[in-house]
Amino acid sequence: MLYLKEKKLLMPLTKRDFLIGGLFLYWGEGTKTSEARTALSNTNPAMIKFFIQWLKLLNIPLERIRIYLHLYNDMSIEEEINYWSKEINISKNQFSKPYIKISNNSSITHKGTFGHGTCNIIFNNARFSEKVLTNLRIIEEQFKI
Repeated sequence: MLYLKEKKLLMPLTKRDFLIGGLFLYWGEGTKTSEARTALSNTNPAMIKFFIQWLKLLNIPLERIRIYLHLYNDMSIEEEINYWSKEINISKNQFSKPYIKISNNSSITHKGTFGHGTCNIIFNNARFSEKVLTNLRIIEEQFKI
């Protein structure tokens, strides 16, 4: 009952809702270490899909997106690339060689929340990155004291 009530309130998202939601997602989860790169890393395929749709909304061609996976050494690289490619509907040829975390500690494993590793969506474009960071600065300024 609560789910349906809240869904009716939230959906469908408008283009503006989607734009602002993507900015806040990037603000919280995005990689902001390079002024020429817009990237987001997460283990949740739904969050990655949302980010990809946000990039599409902003007219970023999907073929310009690169995928970089962080996996554990006990994972099958081929299976995980296949999993993510299917989940996010991105061609396998857009995947870079994954980072493999070597772990000899049996308590550290990919089981649980990291079941398919971490997916990094990367778009390299300085002008686009500048636009996104400018939008975030505009939002941030509204909440500064």
